[in-house]
Amino acid sequence: MTENYELNDGHIHEAIDRIDVSINYLQSALAEHSLINAVDAFEEEVQSAIKTLADLYQRIGVYDHVSEIRAEHGLKDGYAIASS
Repeated sequence: MTENYELNDGHIHEAIDRIDVSINYLQSALAEHSLINAVDAFEEEVQSAIKTLADLYQRIGVYDHVSEIRAEHGLKDGYAIASS
């Protein structure tokens, strides 16, 4: 089943907050883990994931209004999401 979901300006704050929570979790749960720190390739992967999220945080954080995101990314007023 598909339903329409309307974006609002609060979704911007919510998204960057969830990204921040995710970064903090990755930092504490993985980046500080003994095995991850012992293997350079593992540590690089975790740091890459954290950097990707930090970059996304910055990209979303420049917007004040969803209307700006709609205009820049060609979103319609509502968008469809699949329900599970």
